[in-house]
Amino acid sequence: MKRQKGFGLLEILVTLVVLGVGVVGLISLSKSALTASQDGRRYEIAMRLAESKLDEFRNFNNLVTATAPLTAYSAIASGTASKSQSGDNYALAWTVANQYWNSATSAWQATAPVGYLLNYPGRKEIRAVVSWTNSEGATPNITLVGYASPSQSLTLSQIAGGLDVTRAGPKISYTPGVAPDVISIDLGNGSKQETSKPSPTVSAKNSTIGKEVQFETMTYQPVGQGNTQQIQQDIASVSCACTSGSTASTYLPGQVYKTATGQLYWKVGALQSKPSGTVSGNNQPALCASCCTDHFDGTGTGFTNYYAPLNTSRKRYNSALAEAVSGNYVDACRFVRLDGYYRPIPDWNLIKVIVTTSDFLATAANQISYENYIKYVVKAYVDWQKQTLNWTSNPTATAPTISEFSDWLATNAAGGGDTATAITVNTGTRQLIARGIYVDILDPTYLSGIDTSVAGYLAKVPFQDINLTMLAEWSMTPLSGQLTGAVTDYGTISNEPIDTIVDLNNYYFGSYSRGYLTTKKSTKDSSQVLQSVKVKATVYQGNSGVTATLISPRDQSLALSTELAVKVDSTVVAQPTLTVTGKVQCLEQTSKQNPAPKACNKDYFKNLDIYPSSSCHIDEPASTNQVGIYVCTAEQNSTLVVSFSHSGSGNINFLLRPSTLSIPMAPPADGSQVINGPCTLLVDNGVTNAANLTCSSPSP
Repeated sequence: MKRQKGFGLLEILVTLVVLGVGVVGLISLSKSALTASQDGRRYEIAMRLAESKLDEFRNFNNLVTATAPLTAYSAIASGTASKSQSGDNYALAWTVANQYWNSATSAWQATAPVGYLLNYPGRKEIRAVVSWTNSEGATPNITLVGYASPSQSLTLSQIAGGLDVTRAGPKISYTPGVAPDVISIDLGNGSKQETSKPSPTVSAKNSTIGKEVQFETMTYQPVGQGNTQQIQQDIASVSCACTSGSTASTYLPGQVYKTATGQLYWKVGALQSKPSGTVSGNNQPALCASCCTDHFDGTGTGFTNYYAPLNTSRKRYNSALAEAVSGNYVDACRFVRLDGYYRPIPDWNLIKVIVTTSDFLATAANQISYENYIKYVVKAYVDWQKQTLNWTSNPTATAPTISEFSDWLATNAAGGGDTATAITVNTGTRQLIARGIYVDILDPTYLSGIDTSVAGYLAKVPFQDINLTMLAEWSMTPLSGQLTGAVTDYGTISNEPIDTIVDLNNYYFGSYSRGYLTTKKSTKDSSQVLQSVKVKATVYQGNSGVTATLISPRDQSLALSTELAVKVDSTVVAQPTLTVTGKVQCLEQTSKQNPAPKACNKDYFKNLDIYPSSSCHIDEPASTNQVGIYVCTAEQNSTLVVSFSHSGSGNINFLLRPSTLSIPMAPPADGSQVINGPCTLLVDNGVTNAANLTCSSPSP
C-alpha cells in the first residue's frame, strides 16, 4: 500500500491559526503606525502655527500706529484664534508681557525703571500655545516663547544703560551755502536757517504752464567747526493746466505745527469731500496730478479749509486770464515733502522784494544788514497778524506798512556796511540779484503760541528768503526827468524765457539769463549832472511768483516790485584786477576690498568744472596723486564767488567739499597781485565719511 503525500487537515488548521494571529498583529501594528503618523502631522502643523504667530509679531509695521491689516509694535497684545487645517481644528492662544531693560540690575523687568525715555517697552515676551485633539481624543499642546523688539539688536551702550539713560541721537553734517546766492539767518535759539537756490524745470516749454521749481529750506545748528542738520523742508512748486472735475475726497492744505522742543514741522491736511480737477494735456510735472485734484478750498469756514487764507472764495482763470467757471483753467501749487511724499500746503504769501548787486550781498557787513532786515519784516508781519488781522473766513484787514530795504538800510546798516543799494558804475555788465521774503498766514490758535518779544520765536514761524533772480520779471523803468532818448540807450536788463537749469553751479549763465545788466553810456544830463536809470524786478503774488507763471489777475494786481537806481559814469576808473589761486585736492577709493582713500587719478580732474568760467580755469595735475590748481581773476576789493561741479566718472560720483568759495579780493599786504585762496576737496562719494571731509590746507 502506497503512502499518501501532502498536508493533513490538522496541519492546515494549525497554519491558518498562525497566519490569522500574524495578520491581526500586522493590522494592529499598521493602525498604530497610522495613528502615530497622523498625530505627528498634527504636531508639525501646531509647531508651524506657533512659529508663524511669533513671526507675525516680529514683522510689525510701525512702533506706535499702523494701518490695518498691518500691525504696530505697541498693538502687540494677548489674544486667541482658531485655525482649521487638513480636517483638524487648532486653538491658538498667546500671552504678551512687556519688558523693560534696567541697567542698574542688568536685567529685564516688567515695569519701566526710573528715567526710562521711550514710550514703548524695550521688548515684548510672547508665549504662543497651540492645542488640538489627537487620535485618542486627548488634547495635547505645544508652547513656544519668543521676543519682539523695536530694534533688531542692542548695542553695548544700550545693554550698559542705553534705554534708560539719555544718549545723543544720530547727527547729519550740513554744509551751509555761500552768499550772495544763499543767506543764512540766525533764528535766535542757537540754530540757523537758509534756503537753497531754486532749480526750475520746464516740462512743457511755453509761457503759461509746465514749470516745476524745487529748493530746500534747511535748519541747522553750528557746533564747533561743523554744522548739525536739524530740519530739512524739501519744497516744490508747480504750474499746471487743469480741467474742472467732480466732487471727490481730496486733501485740504497741510498745516504747520511745533514740537515740544519748539521746532517747526508740517502735517498732512485732512481729506474732505470737495470740488476737484484733473490734469489737462501731457508733458506736465508729475505733481500736477495732486495740484489739479487737491487745490480747491474746503466746504467749511475754518482756517484749515483755505489754501489762500487772505483770498477765500477764489475764482479760476484760463491762460488768457479770463474767468473759467468750468472746463480748462491754469493753476499753481506749493508742496512740502512729508514722510516721503509731496503734500499740498497753503499758497505762498509774498511780503517784500529786494534787488541788489551780487557784490552787495557778498560783503559780510551787508549780509548782516540783510539778515536784520529779514527779521524786521517777519516780526512786523507776525505782529500784524496777532494784533490786527484777527483772521476770519473773510479777512478785511489792511496789510501792514513795512519799509523797503533801500529805505530801511539808510538808518539800520550794520557797522562797515553800505547804507544804500544804489550803484554808480562804468559801462559794462553786472549781475543783479532779486530776493523775496515770504511769511505764511498762521492759524490763530498756532499764532497765539508765538511771542515776538522772546528770543528764538523765529524758529516757530514758517518764512523763507528765496533767491528769485531767475524767476522775477526784469525790466527798465521808463525815463523821467533830465535824461533824453530811450532808457535802453543807457542800459538793458536780461529777461530770457525760463528754461530747465541743469547745473546750479552755472546758475546765472547756464541755461538762460535774467537780471544781467548791461550799461551802455553815461547818465549825465545836459548840465553834466549824473542822473539815475532804474532797473525793476517784479514778482507775482502767491504761487504765480515762485513758478513764474501767472494764474490769476489777483496775483498780477498784487505783484510786488522794487527798483535799483543805477548811475553810469564813464569816467569811473575801473578797479585793478587781482589773481587768486588755490588747491583742488582729491581723494578716491581704490577698491571695495581696500576702502582706504588715496589721492586721485589725474584723469578725474577732466570732468571738474569751475564757475565763472569766463574768469576762472583749473590747471589739471600733470600726474596721478597730485593736486589741481584753480586760478581766477577779479576786481580788487570785490568779493569773488567761485563754484565747482563734477559730472562724475564712470560709476564713480564725486562730492566737492565745499562746492562754493567766497573770496574777498583784498590786496595782499606784501603788495603782490596774487592771493592765496582757500582750497576745496574733490572726494569719491564711496570714501568713508566723504560728506564730512574737508581739504587740508588753504594755500597752494
